[in-house]
Amino acid sequence: MTRRCPSCGAESSVLDLRCGSCGAYIRDRVPALNLFSTLWGIIESPETTFLRIARSEQKNYTFLLFALTGPVLVALVLAAARVGDTDTPFSYVLLACVAAGPVFGLLAFVAATAALRSVFRVSTGARLRFRQTGAYAAFGISPLLWTSVIVLPLQLGIFGVLLFSTNPPAWQTQPLPYWSFVGIDLLALLWSMVLLPRPFMLHGLSYGTAFTRTLVFWTVLAAFVLAGVFLFHAAI
Repeated sequence: MTRRCPSCGAESSVLDLRCGSCGAYIRDRVPALNLFSTLWGIIESPETTFLRIARSEQKNYTFLLFALTGPVLVALVLAAARVGDTDTPFSYVLLACVAAGPVFGLLAFVAATAALRSVFRVSTGARLRFRQTGAYAAFGISPLLWTSVIVLPLQLGIFGVLLFSTNPPAWQTQPLPYWSFVGIDLLALLWSMVLLPRPFMLHGLSYGTAFTRTLVFWTVLAAFVLAGVFLFHAAI
């Protein structure tokens, strides 16, 4: 995406601070991001907000958002591993989500971001730095962040260890709240998948091209979840 310099009329990228031809400033500086206004902007105006993220100089909050989203990944691992069918105390489950969740999130999302950056650089030639790609990913999956910090605690409070059990399963004991939460989780996942390609369009890519490349991000996350399930079964 490009814009014309108001001084000389030359074409410049919308991400450039100064015109490459005459050196004039063509946009305002964005030294850092405000966390809450940026998260709200993703809901209200994704295109404008992603442009601001791309232009920001600090790219702050990336690792914080990765860590805060981690508990929902750990919860998915525990559910897939059917930890509720074992003798694992619920207090250990809570500890895993709260303590191990941020660490697991950092590892999984950093690896997924590195893979995403490599795919874009190799297949499209887009000059993306890791910090830039990480900021796109962290805010692009913000719907999952909300499920991690709001929906997951509600699920744990309502279902307890039954959330991770098949005997009896939570969908039999409390079907209405269970399927309501499942619907919210799926909506958050789909919304994240739709949002994630948007910032890469600022680098001259079509939405379809960006979407297909971002699938590697979700593939890496799925691999981490499966690895977590395997390690859990190997440990018990």
